[in-house]
Amino acid sequence: MELFKNFKLKFYLIPLIIVGSLLLVTFLTIFSITYASAKNDVDNALADGAIFPDQAPKSGKYLYAIVDTNNQVEYIHFEAYNFTDEEKAQIRDLLDKDAGRISFKGKHFAYVQKAADGEIAYTLFDWTEQRNTVLTLGVTLLGVFLISLIVIGGLSYILALSATKPVQEAFDKEKALLANASHELKTPITVAKTNIDLVLSSPNQTIAENRRWLEGAKYQIDRMNSLILQMLELSRLERKDYIADKSDLNISNLIEGVLLSFEAGCYENNIRFVSSLQPDVYFKCNKVETEKLITILVDNAIKYTPRGGEISVTLAKTLKNISIKVTNTGDGIPPEQISKIFDRFYKLDESHKEAGKSFGLGLSIAKLISQSMGGDVSCFSEVGRYTTFEITLPIR
Repeated sequence: MELFKNFKLKFYLIPLIIVGSLLLVTFLTIFSITYASAKNDVDNALADGAIFPDQAPKSGKYLYAIVDTNNQVEYIHFEAYNFTDEEKAQIRDLLDKDAGRISFKGKHFAYVQKAADGEIAYTLFDWTEQRNTVLTLGVTLLGVFLISLIVIGGLSYILALSATKPVQEAFDKEKALLANASHELKTPITVAKTNIDLVLSSPNQTIAENRRWLEGAKYQIDRMNSLILQMLELSRLERKDYIADKSDLNISNLIEGVLLSFEAGCYENNIRFVSSLQPDVYFKCNKVETEKLITILVDNAIKYTPRGGEISVTLAKTLKNISIKVTNTGDGIPPEQISKIFDRFYKLDESHKEAGKSFGLGLSIAKLISQSMGGDVSCFSEVGRYTTFEITLPIR
């Protein structure tokens, strides 16, 4: 979407611009200071060496003088370069201003002019070394700056991806939730409306005569109510500021109470129901949510256990955590689908997508409840044999 593209672009550009600007200012400052220092050295050398032949210091190879006296040209201190007379004359011809810079045969000279009593003296300073140092520094700083921009750009891109990914995932989740909820609500609303229209089309019939249509409408309304309640539960559990009231509960007794409510249903479906609960296991949690968590997993196990199958529930406490396992025999879950079963509205059996009051939200709610308790729920399965859901709660 365009919104997330702009969002990602801002996350990418802002660090790049800020850090790039700081580096640019830093490097320009370093270069400017170095250049100013080199220029100051050259200016000082020229000022010290701006003299006439009788005052010329023995300045080695650094200071050179060209003196014009009555159309006569005298070259002082030029021996170090072994310039020919023609080359010396060429250098003299390049001096056309009071001060400036000239380049000759790979050498670079700064010069100033001093005139008095018909004499004109040009003092030259060989600043090739200083110039090369400044240029090398400039090229080095430019290279470091460009490399830094590439590195910073890469890091900014990674930062932009990591920063926008959770936001986009949350947005996509909400978008998918809205689409799935709309799809799930569409059928019951349509069926309920149709049934009510049938009742209204026969105003002379009694309630008993319209019972079939009224019960159908009620069933669909109950489905919608169940879906809305589950969505509200999801929304509540996903809130960052949500904190459930907790107290020290005997998990062993709580699970045993939940399992008792399922024994009759298991007996009717010829499902063997066994449990192994370590006694007097306590954990600080919310009673209602913990009951709901166990109920979701056991109800899910019954739903996918064939007649003649078995469901087992175990509770064990170790030094580090509390483990609650709900295992059922049956078809199992293919490995590629295990990672999806906790997604909202995901169902293993698409053929029953519209059946009953199951919308594929139960396991999503179970995971959020377990995480709100500081733990998590995971799934292990072997196709054709069993499926196990394990709740792990850390002991603080």
